[in-house]
Amino acid sequence: MCNSEHLDTIRRLNDAARSSPGTASIANVTIGFQSLPDADRFSALAQIVSFTHFDGDNDPYGEHDFGAIYRLASGAWTQVRPSDEKTITTTVFWKLDYYDNSLTFGSDAPWDAQRTKRVLTIMLASEY
Repeated sequence: MCNSEHLDTIRRLNDAARSSPGTASIANVTIGFQSLPDADRFSALAQIVSFTHFDGDNDPYGEHDFGAIYRLASGAWTQVRPSDEKTITTTVFWKLDYYDNSLTFGSDAPWDAQRTKRVLTIMLASEY
């Protein structure tokens, strides 16, 4: 377990990695996500980079390393899970993982940007 200063740093680095995929992190998308229509992919990415809906369900350790976004039957995308499940047509998960600089092992110091590479994975929930 890391101390609160480390946790604050991890959270800040994760927020930067998510808001600048490919710049502050390595970004991967699955075939399912890639197969979404362009408009849906772009809308989903906009929701991911601006994601703020962290709570105890998706962020139990306070690291801002996971989230889900939802496409509604109306075509709109949202960070907030609707109470009526029937309105959700697509769920996309995003997850940040921490690796050593060689991308071989998990990082032993995720709060240290010099020793850690962040990998952002974006996938359809149905692919999990």
